[in-house]
Amino acid sequence: MTHNMSLTAKLECPTEISSRYADLPIKPSSLSQPKIKYFFALDLYQATHILLPLMGAIIETMRFLGPEYCALSIVEGRSTDGTYDILSRLQSELAAMGVRYYLTTSDLNPKAVWEDRIKHLSTLRNQALQPLTSTGVGKFSPYAADTTILFINDIVICVEDLLELLYQHQTQDAKMTCAFDWNAGGGSFYDSWVSRSMSGNLFFEITHDAKYWLTQDMFFDDPPNQERYARHLPLQVYSCWGGMVILDGAPFVQHKLEFRDHREDECHMGEPTLLAKDMWGQGLGKILAVPSVNVAYEYKATREAKKGRGYVHDRIASANYKPRKELVEWVDKPPYCI
Repeated sequence: MTHNMSLTAKLECPTEISSRYADLPIKPSSLSQPKIKYFFALDLYQATHILLPLMGAIIETMRFLGPEYCALSIVEGRSTDGTYDILSRLQSELAAMGVRYYLTTSDLNPKAVWEDRIKHLSTLRNQALQPLTSTGVGKFSPYAADTTILFINDIVICVEDLLELLYQHQTQDAKMTCAFDWNAGGGSFYDSWVSRSMSGNLFFEITHDAKYWLTQDMFFDDPPNQERYARHLPLQVYSCWGGMVILDGAPFVQHKLEFRDHREDECHMGEPTLLAKDMWGQGLGKILAVPSVNVAYEYKATREAKKGRGYVHDRIASANYKPRKELVEWVDKPPYCI
């Protein structure tokens, strides 16, 4: 509940929260039952080895934002390493903080042979959102009309990673905002299959025989955004995930959006790409990728990614991060070839 990131993950996470994020906490309300503004959602499996930095960062973020305005929903699936036992023991501590906590389980196995992986992943993601999407709207709902979803994978993060994504989502008036997740050594982008640039292509080029992955030539056929990426500035993309995302909750609560698998007449795509497709179809194509937020799935890989790709506090201190340079110029139409 009070995890020191430098002790286990050995990350150089700031010990103090920047004034940049001063507008993110919710102002105290006169309501006897404060409306929830921030909804944290996770699907976890065999996650004991990274629970300390992951949950530590989430809990510290909720303390900063205002615990009574936060909800945490976790779906645990089939773990044999004690993940569920640890998560269940957080109940009393989170209740004492004022956080609404929903812990459920699932037997679905997206990696099982002959199973429909994308269908199962979509079901698990929707299950994590279920406490939010099942409540409806109106004055009797425990959730604010503008509730924000923070969907987080089993990654190692700093508090500033979550806060910068939230900051960019609000400042840029985005509808979906993604981090960048990396493989070992920070050498190649991890969520390459589900992510598409504004050209409609992958973030980096892969030859037709899949022998060569040109991982360092990011946004190779999207020059304006390649230039922004080189300066570590936020950029518009067609779709992304990157280990964690910020989403506007209203379309999910109103049942205009949900995670899904491909339909009969569609190409086989990952559920984040299909979500982005549905968002563009509803005029919600303000989808943002933030190169200053770099994460990975193990301690060592995260240290390498942040050392090579940068920590948030280092990137936003650069001359590139000035208000006029930081803001994206949104494109209203998706790539023609999607």
